[in-house]
Amino acid sequence: MNLEKRKKEIELRLKEIRNLVEKETSLETLDAFEKESDTLQEERMVIERKMSLASKVEFNPVIIETKSTEAKEVLELRGKSLKESRVIQVSSDEVLLPEHTDKAIAPYPYAQVSSLVDKVKVVNLTGGETYKKSFVKSNGVAGLTEEGKPYSETEPEFGYVTVTKTKITAYTEITEELEKLPDLPYQAEVLRNINISLKKKISQQILHGQGSSNTFTGIFSENALALADATPLEVTTITDSTLDDIIFAYGGDEEIEGGAVLILNKNDLRAFAGLKTNEGRKVHSIDYINQTIDGIPYIINSNCKALADTNTADGDYCMAYGALQNYEVPVFSPVEIGKSTDYKFKDGIICYKASVFTGGNVVGYNGFLRIKKKAA
Repeated sequence: MNLEKRKKEIELRLKEIRNLVEKETSLETLDAFEKESDTLQEERMVIERKMSLASKVEFNPVIIETKSTEAKEVLELRGKSLKESRVIQVSSDEVLLPEHTDKAIAPYPYAQVSSLVDKVKVVNLTGGETYKKSFVKSNGVAGLTEEGKPYSETEPEFGYVTVTKTKITAYTEITEELEKLPDLPYQAEVLRNINISLKKKISQQILHGQGSSNTFTGIFSENALALADATPLEVTTITDSTLDDIIFAYGGDEEIEGGAVLILNKNDLRAFAGLKTNEGRKVHSIDYINQTIDGIPYIINSNCKALADTNTADGDYCMAYGALQNYEVPVFSPVEIGKSTDYKFKDGIICYKASVFTGGNVVGYNGFLRIKKKAA
């Protein structure tokens, strides 16, 4: 076969392969084209060498790629498109990140203060010293009177309580670096902590204030004059009748009082939730979102001792049931927060102190039913 003719046939076939490669979508066919192209390139190289020797001219070796440039580029693009869906490229920036500090401080995720503080009656008495509150203990009963006889006496019986001023304080120290250098709002968090600490103490005093100097008169205090005639309900353990016993023991003889709230420990709420009938059904329907037990509102307060806990002694008050408007908290001053750098100036310490003058007492006659643990 004529070498020149065969060389032209090879070049035409290579050109034809390049055109076919641009339109082909089958990977197997592309592989076949690649092999044929390599074979033809090698054959053309051999022919050119033979032609060079035959003409006895100086031969300069020519390096020819085993694949044409156009075919190689098309094959590389095709392979890349087939692998795109299976390969994820991760840059070095995504693997190695510089140290990063979030500018927000994650808050404590749970409630730290019982909602009892926000639901009792607050009285604004800014600038006052003491607060006296009168309450009705009983009303008289009219009588039947004959002609010419004296009218029946029906004077109501009154009582009163005195709420004295109580000073509640909080003190915190932080370094000047915490306040000035970081992007984090440490100072705002310190002020928030002061307010929470004040409310925690008020929550504790509403229940357990002794009624002595510089204290609240709490619901569980024996000095709560409005509850002096109230008989506590004694309970040994929480049963399927405990809630009904509490509801019927509260209030007067004429009706079942509405609007009352049960104040209890979280563990006692769990005891109510765990009660079951003989058939295995829950005794009570507890709504944890709206905070009700069979429609009766409840408030959890950790300052209540749990009736179900073994460390609760006989005679300890555990729960209280009543209308929260029967407890008043007069506020004699706003919360005042002071900042100073003088006390520990050399150490670079910034000091915060806060105070509020307030108080509290039961102002409704027999306004709460107190539940205490009875000896087994």
